Amino acid sequence: MRLIQSSEGERLARTFAELAQNLWAEDSEESTLALVVKAAVDSVPGATAAGITMRHARGRIDTPVATADYIYAVDEAQYRLDEGPCVASVRGGEIQLANDLANDERWPRFGPEALRLGVGAMLSFRLFARDDTFGALNLYADRAHAFTDRSEVIGRIFASHAGVAIAATRQADHLREALETRATIGEALGILMERHHVTSDAAFTLLRQASQQRNVKLRDVAREVIYTGETPSS
Repeated sequence: MRLIQSSEGERLARTFAELAQNLWAEDSEESTLALVVKAAVDSVPGATAAGITMRHARGRIDTPVATADYIYAVDEAQYRLDEGPCVASVRGGEIQLANDLANDERWPRFGPEALRLGVGAMLSFRLFARDDTFGALNLYADRAHAFTDRSEVIGRIFASHAGVAIAATRQADHLREALETRATIGEALGILMERHHVTSDAAFTLLRQASQQRNVKLRDVAREVIYTGETPSS
């Protein structure tokens, strides 16, 4: 039995082609994530809301974007209780389907909390680039048993497209930030070299010493020099 008929497959192909073009047109991680969650609700059968879990340094996870405010409360409950579909997905679980959260034995504390917040079912997909899991795409339904096999198939395809686009945008953001940081430090060095008639190495030493002694990022010390025109204090 086919989960997706040929006509629907053609429609989905057009949808995902358009999604891919739109995702690559976004120029920031924030705007890319916002587009992903909106498109996920439109594309995956059964979904009434969507959100994204992102993993950060030291294992910290959060929800930077969601299509509805109550989703932030749902996710916060998962993070606080350390259980639930999005927590399992971001830790490497491929697909996490909880079609009846109120009676799901895997997450006995989160299930009743989710139901209280208006969520009856969840479907989560790992977001990754190569072997690096950096987040999860989470779909929510206001009733139990809302998700079908078609939901899983379409959601998996959607998540693979979204994961590639998000990873590329994050890499571009990091590169942009690195270039901006380099330019900021370079401008601060120029100010210090002119003011003190020192070499670039000596000027950099002044910045580094202030950064280390004040426990402030080098970039922030450089911005202070640019803003005040003064030598950074240790």
